[in-house]
Amino acid sequence: MKILRGLYIFFFIGICFSLFVLMPFSKSDMKVEKREASGFPKIKKEDGKLNMDYFDELTDYFTDNFAFRQELATADAIWKSKLLGSSNNQKAVVGKNEWLYFNGSLNDYLGRELLNEREVYAASKTISLMQEYTESKNCSFIFTVAPNKNTLYPENMPDNYLAAEGDTNIERLRDQMNKTQVNSVDGTPEAINYVDLQGAFLSQDKVLYHKWDSHWNNEGATFACDKLLTSIGKEHYDYTNEPYTIEKNHKGDLWQLIYPSWNKMDENVIYQKEHEYTYVNPVESVEDMFIMTSCPGKEGSVVMFRDSFGNALLPYVADEYGNGLFLKGMPLNVKQVELSGATTLIYEVVERNIPNIIAYLPVTDAPYRGDDIGQIANETVGEVADVTDVTDSNTTMEYEDKVQQLVVYGKIDPEYVETDSDIFIKLTKPDGTESYFEATPASYEKREDGDDLSDYYGAYLNKEDAPSGSTAEVLISKNGGIYTTKKIVLEYN
Repeated sequence: MKILRGLYIFFFIGICFSLFVLMPFSKSDMKVEKREASGFPKIKKEDGKLNMDYFDELTDYFTDNFAFRQELATADAIWKSKLLGSSNNQKAVVGKNEWLYFNGSLNDYLGRELLNEREVYAASKTISLMQEYTESKNCSFIFTVAPNKNTLYPENMPDNYLAAEGDTNIERLRDQMNKTQVNSVDGTPEAINYVDLQGAFLSQDKVLYHKWDSHWNNEGATFACDKLLTSIGKEHYDYTNEPYTIEKNHKGDLWQLIYPSWNKMDENVIYQKEHEYTYVNPVESVEDMFIMTSCPGKEGSVVMFRDSFGNALLPYVADEYGNGLFLKGMPLNVKQVELSGATTLIYEVVERNIPNIIAYLPVTDAPYRGDDIGQIANETVGEVADVTDVTDSNTTMEYEDKVQQLVVYGKIDPEYVETDSDIFIKLTKPDGTESYFEATPASYEKREDGDDLSDYYGAYLNKEDAPSGSTAEVLISKNGGIYTTKKIVLEYN
């Protein structure tokens, strides 16, 4: 018995030791995790000081680089998913019938950590201000939310995950946008141009998302593209009757997370029609953060703010415009519309990232709302109202010099914020001239996931409206009145 125990210990230690000895012959590929494997740490830092994190970094190095890392992870995943129906990767959920779902969509699916009513209003208001600016530059505006996979196809989610009862962020934002008006160029209130892809996809009798990926397939991408461009009357190619084949050639992002060394391909739709656009800048893949395209013979130009759902969508949109600019990342620089002379702006965000709409202040000019408080009052509370001075409140107000512009930002004292409160910036020049601008109810400073975003605001302003020595005040509408909650002096070098 002692001999067997000794052999077992020897065998176990030998296997563990071999994982380190064989490291030079087995390189870890971390592309699936979208990061680089940790390098071997140095005892001293570049400044010559002792690296106090050496042993922590050494642990990270061995964790990322031990021999056969992917093969062992795949073997572990196979028995857990096949026998236990569970995932060995916290980013993926193993569903029924071999379906895989992204863990990041669970809050929406389960109805956890949803936006509060004020945050939903703020998101809708932010989108309306983006549309107002875009249309002021003679550019069409399209906003859409790509539904989470389990929002459309919940039937293969594990039984122990109970879907939320009632509306979640995507439905609540849709309903609020239906009530939010946009100040049009001619002064006539108009609706937010929201393309409801959730309703459109649910009306289809076939699956348009991948089985082992968190995104839509090519057929889903063409379906989405059709709905987006139809919303602005843009002529485009109709793929409804386009011949296609089904090929197993797609590397599912969720499959690769769970089974990194098991090279099994997901099915995808391959259309007979070839793409016509070309890349203008050097591009490694549609995952790139900055992509410029050209398609001779097509009219118009497009700027598209996108996330990973834009990867499959990009080729079909690029085929329809003479020039395209496709951007990932936050904050959104809406002023690219003016800089590029775009005729269409598309803003696509996946359902699980709806909170990002107000977590990052979009770069755009704050809209001018007049030079008299009466104009503000008429638009917000319906009548001329007295302004109550509560500048001793807990409202914060800061500013940052942006050379030609400045950004004023901060957080409103929650005591003075209602669900539908709008926020304004009053600028007073040294000569006493006053002007009012509407702020965006979004955060300029980086927030942590899950932070309450109810009370943040920010406004990009031109310095000609606020020369050095001007004062800036933040005003907010509440209970039929207007409150001035903070005042600062603006000074530049």
